[in-house]
Amino acid sequence: MSQNSSRPLSKFNLVLALLWLVDVVVTVAGYLILTSSNATQAEFYTSQSADYGAYFTAQSGSGLGATLIGTGILGFIVTLAAMVVSRSIAKNAVAAAAVIGDEPDFGFDDTDFDTDEKAAVQAPATVAPTTAAPTSAAPTAAAPTVEHTTGDEPTDEPKTAR
Repeated sequence: MSQNSSRPLSKFNLVLALLWLVDVVVTVAGYLILTSSNATQAEFYTSQSADYGAYFTAQSGSGLGATLIGTGILGFIVTLAAMVVSRSIAKNAVAAAAVIGDEPDFGFDDTDFDTDEKAAVQAPATVAPTTAAPTSAAPTAAAPTVEHTTGDEPTDEPKTAR
């Protein structure tokens, strides 16, 4: 089933929307934990109580809240980068689809070749491959050419008596 690109929700990316939502929730949760833990620590200092369990819990909460805020901000950056890459891929897919759709059909088939061209193309397939292992036989030398001489011209051959 092809997706109609003219609908308003056709360009809506649910995964990226969920990533944005998670980033917001993590950042807000970190802020709330940090502020409530800092308030608990401030109350501990001002009341001068001896409840060190609450104090250590408040310190841990402050560290956790700061970590969640940092994670949320990092999540925003990663989600923004994923959104940019997603849009780039979508644009390139549309451009590639336009190029593929406009490509002419050349309609080549085997009947377009002449018999000479077919023979030239098929001839190398019958020849042994050139990557065969070398043999130990010596290469053949070209046969020396023999010149026929008549008369008084000098030759390298010894003269024999007749």
